[in-house]
Amino acid sequence: MLKITRIRNENSLKIHLCGWFTEEYLPEIGRLLDEEPSGSSVVSLDLSNVSFVDRAAMRFLLSAGHRNISIESCPSYVKRWMEHEEL
Repeated sequence: MLKITRIRNENSLKIHLCGWFTEEYLPEIGRLLDEEPSGSSVVSLDLSNVSFVDRAAMRFLLSAGHRNISIESCPSYVKRWMEHEEL
């Protein structure tokens, strides 16, 4: 299960995730990101409370940089996996 919280400020959108980040939640996260007008604000994903990431979610995280989405509070195991995948 993944809890998705959208936090909108004047010039930023943060999507806070809590729980297991798996493929089944990617359409909902994608929808939230697509609702944001491109280039209008800073967009970030907060992974501080993510306890599990599957391969599909990892591919999504790896592509986030190409979409100008920053990753905040990334758990160390996710960070290491991302570094390994980018090699």
